[in-house]
Amino acid sequence: MPNVLILSASTGQGHNQAANCLKSELESSGYTVQIVEPLKEEGRVMDVLVDDGYNILATKLPRMYGKLYKITDHKFVNKGVVTFLNITLSNTVYQLTREHKPDLIFTTHPLLVNVVSFLKASSRINLPLIAVVTDYMAHRFYVNKYVDAYIVGSTYTKDTLTVKGVPESKIFAYGIPIRREFRQPRKENKDKGFTMLVMGGSMGISYIKNCLETLVHNNHNFRIFVVCGNNQKLRKELEEKYAGTVNGKEIQIFGFTRNIPELMDQSDVIVTKPGGLTVSEAINKNIPIIIPFFIPGQEEENTEILVKAGVALSVTNIVQLNEVVSRLYENPVLLDEMRLKALEISQGLSPDSVVELSDRLIYGYHPDRITQNA
Repeated sequence: MPNVLILSASTGQGHNQAANCLKSELESSGYTVQIVEPLKEEGRVMDVLVDDGYNILATKLPRMYGKLYKITDHKFVNKGVVTFLNITLSNTVYQLTREHKPDLIFTTHPLLVNVVSFLKASSRINLPLIAVVTDYMAHRFYVNKYVDAYIVGSTYTKDTLTVKGVPESKIFAYGIPIRREFRQPRKENKDKGFTMLVMGGSMGISYIKNCLETLVHNNHNFRIFVVCGNNQKLRKELEEKYAGTVNGKEIQIFGFTRNIPELMDQSDVIVTKPGGLTVSEAINKNIPIIIPFFIPGQEEENTEILVKAGVALSVTNIVQLNEVVSRLYENPVLLDEMRLKALEISQGLSPDSVVELSDRLIYGYHPDRITQNA
């Protein structure tokens, strides 16, 4: 029975969600799978520095986060950060391979790609490595010649890796791993009329409050679902002010919920920040996306690709949100065109091929998995 080790991190929830989806997919095919977060294993200092640091920068200092993201995408600066991570995390990751004895390693976080690659380059491990790119434009942190295969969300993402020198033969546009419920055909429910789903990621970015305050003044009447994620303060505030019917809009407020597939089935449009997992779920459900805000960095790049692909519309100023919503409300042809674009992308993906790729890499590798080098 093949044994897989998935290395992830809690910067947001997308990387762990992708890891859990991979685990479910592989286990259903007979694999044994463990998910581990090396940053937490290394200790509290690294966990605070990276995981907590991301959450603070993304929610409180997004512009600074965006600058750091872009700076580290430059080759020279990237090399320095990679060296630091290799020194800090390589022994921890090595010990994890000794403990779990995997036949294959997946990484769902870019900061861990080079650490595993460093261990391979120094002959401390001899294992196939698959990097899962959880955004639609690949950061330089993903790029290393010791990665055996990349799983990406679209052909657009594939192009961003080939530009950085990754051989096309290593890149597989199978789709960002998502729950099977999102891969089921959308069950449209027209009984309630036009419906919008407003989301702000697992952290419940407070900007969705601005979106809702704008949408309730739209000239059209429609239903609005609002998902606040883990932000209980935001949920309580919105429930007190908006739950029920406001200006002819039926509004339902949710906290963290696993019923997003059902909410998407009932929605005509999703208004959200463009996290890789959320937009992948929407694309697979063939729902047009409106992007009124993003965390600078990878989400800014996601926006660029999604708009180019014709599955999303970007709003540069919150006052434009109602204009875009009304355009979609009044123009079902445009809605159908965007749904068709999403359908084309989703049909071009091959999530079931992940197991076949894993088998191919495991059984094509040398049987001596881990060397005895310290």
